[in-house]
Amino acid sequence: MRVGFAGLATTFHPGADARLLRERGVTDLVVWGDDGRFAAEHGARAVAALDDLVAARPDAAVVTCRPAAVPAVVRRLAGAGIPVFVTKPAVGTRADLDRLDEVVSAAPAPVTTCSVLRFAPGVTRLARRLREATVLGVRVTVRHSVTAYLEPGRRWLDDPGEGGGTLLTMGLHGVELVSALLGPGLGARWAAGAVHVHHGTLSEDTAVIALGGPAGRYGVVEVLGATDEERYEVAVQTPEGAHTVSLPEPGADPMTSLGYAATIDAFLDAAAAGRAAVPWATAREVLSAALDARSLG
Repeated sequence: MRVGFAGLATTFHPGADARLLRERGVTDLVVWGDDGRFAAEHGARAVAALDDLVAARPDAAVVTCRPAAVPAVVRRLAGAGIPVFVTKPAVGTRADLDRLDEVVSAAPAPVTTCSVLRFAPGVTRLARRLREATVLGVRVTVRHSVTAYLEPGRRWLDDPGEGGGTLLTMGLHGVELVSALLGPGLGARWAAGAVHVHHGTLSEDTAVIALGGPAGRYGVVEVLGATDEERYEVAVQTPEGAHTVSLPEPGADPMTSLGYAATIDAFLDAAAAGRAAVPWATAREVLSAALDARSLG
C-alpha cells in the first residue's frame, strides 16, 4: 500500500500518522510540501509538486494544508480517485467550508475529516454503553495549551481569519465529541471567548460553546488554552447520573488513548471500502457548528 502526504502545515499529526502507518507495515510513503525533514525521519519519497504526488498513484492521502488551500488540494487528489483524510482544522472560515463542501460533494473518491478523538477507544466504549440510555446532555472540557500556536510557524492557527483561533481549532475537538455522543442535529447556540493568561494571542485562551442537539439535548464545550496540559474530559448526563471518561486514560499509550491509532485504522478500512470513515454530512455539521460558534464568540 502507498500513502501520500500533501502539505505539512502542522507537523505533529502527519508525523504521528506516518509512524502509525509504518507500524502497520505501510512503508511506501510519498510526501509533497516537505523541506526534507519529514522524508528523512519517516523514510518517505519527496516530490516537488502536487501533480507529482497524484502521478505517484497513492492508495490514500493525508492532507495537512492551511485551510484556504485545502479545497484545491482535495479537489486534485479526490478528483483523481484517491481517498483523502484532511487533518484538523480542515476549515478556518465559512468561505473555506463552502468551497470544501462543493469539492467533496462532487468528488469521485471519499473524503474524511474529523478530530481523532471521535475514534478514541474510551469514547467509543462510552457511546456503546449509552445506546439504551436516556441522554440529557454532554459536557466536554478541552484542556490544551495555546503556547505552541503563538510560535511563528504555527501562528496561523491562532488567527481567527485563517486557522480559526483557539475557539475553533481547539473547540472542534469538543464539538466532535458532542457529535459522536449525541448524533446528528447539532448546532451552535451561544459562544464566548476571553484572554486570561496569553495576552499575545490573536484570538483567545479560554472559550465556552453552547450547542443544541437532537430532541432538546444539549452540549457544552469548555476550551481551556490557558493551561500547561493536554487532557479531554467528557461527562454525559443521564437521569441516573453522569457517565465520564478522561483522555488520555491513565496508563494508556497516548497515541492509542487519544484516538490516533483507531482513526488511521478507520480511514484505511473506509478507503479500501470506497467510503468515508465519517460521513461528510456529519463532518460538515461539526465544522459548521464550530464556525457558527466562532462567529458568535
